[in-house]
Amino acid sequence: MASSKIEVQIEGLKDFQKLLQEMKAEEERFMTETIKELAAKLLRKVIKRTPVREGLLRRNWTVSDVRKNGSNYEIEVSNSTEYASYVEYGHRQTPGRYVPAIGKRLKKSWAKGKFMLTISEEELRKEAPAVIKRKISEWLKKLGG
Repeated sequence: MASSKIEVQIEGLKDFQKLLQEMKAEEERFMTETIKELAAKLLRKVIKRTPVREGLLRRNWTVSDVRKNGSNYEIEVSNSTEYASYVEYGHRQTPGRYVPAIGKRLKKSWAKGKFMLTISEEELRKEAPAVIKRKISEWLKKLGG
């Protein structure tokens, strides 16, 4: 009966284990930085896309702090302007009514939405994988991986 000897070098595994431990220790910082970068991109997009009359709607876009909810990280981009949702999604109006703010009478019964946040979110969904991949590469380089 033939016997064989198997040798396993575990030094590489120990280095890999150390890298995994460092990654776990840095996970929260990495996730927070990544989500903040994505939120900043979304904020730039939505501000650029927001229509301007007096600038109030454009100035009122805000980003919340990052929150951890279970294993998920969340951040909120919002606008507290009273009429923001009407500009986003559209609204009903009364034709013939005079509106002093625009100095005109309304002609249509429905004002179409601008979808500035909706469109910006869709664009960010397409760009996010590349941003995340770049952030992971930078993170691994920094950890020596």
